[in-house]
Amino acid sequence: MNRKISGNKLLSLFMHEMNASKDFSFITGCQPFKISFAEKEYFIYIKNISSAYFKDRPDINRAQLPLREEFDFIKQSDIPFVFLGYDAENDVYVCWNYYTTKQRLNVQDNVSFYSRQSWQNHVLENVFLQKNLRNGDKVVLFKRKSVVKFFEQIDIFFGIPIILSENKNSAKMLTTNDKLYKITDVELLRKLTPLLVGGNLHTLEAIQLVQNFYQDKYPCMTYRDWSNLIKTIKL
Repeated sequence: MNRKISGNKLLSLFMHEMNASKDFSFITGCQPFKISFAEKEYFIYIKNISSAYFKDRPDINRAQLPLREEFDFIKQSDIPFVFLGYDAENDVYVCWNYYTTKQRLNVQDNVSFYSRQSWQNHVLENVFLQKNLRNGDKVVLFKRKSVVKFFEQIDIFFGIPIILSENKNSAKMLTTNDKLYKITDVELLRKLTPLLVGGNLHTLEAIQLVQNFYQDKYPCMTYRDWSNLIKTIKL
């Protein structure tokens, strides 16, 4: 079981590594707090990672975003919000896609973000371990000592935001890994057909098949997105 440490200590551990970089400066706050790195501002929130308490899946861990008044302000701001889970036993951070994480601020009392203990146990020095969860979340795991290097590459891991102008009065923000809304791959459709004909007895299997096929291209998609995608298939 991962031991829990205080929010102030989590901040101190983060600062110890980041202060070594000339590109870093601390601005204000404590869980969440605001920093600047390479002339770009970020809101950061760090929580301990603990067991998700799934009896049939003891390997699953989680970090939770609570309901916080200050998150309303962060959610409305243009400043990125980076949520880091911390595994004290392995001295490892887990980071989820910071574009989609921000959208989930204050949607309920506690929002869970998942990881796996086996992944955390096998993170190597100077290596970024990238994984995709069943719910569509992409996670990047790394040693705390690599946190500066992580911020140097954060847009590579999660895609750079793109502004697509629809007209001069409005704009739509996407990431380089946007969502998929229709399945067009002929071979995949062929494999899905026997799972969907005659009812929904194999819907979960179909969702898993589609997710495994596309998740590297569309890591932002959630389990609900994959489920809705299946419903668009016309046999």
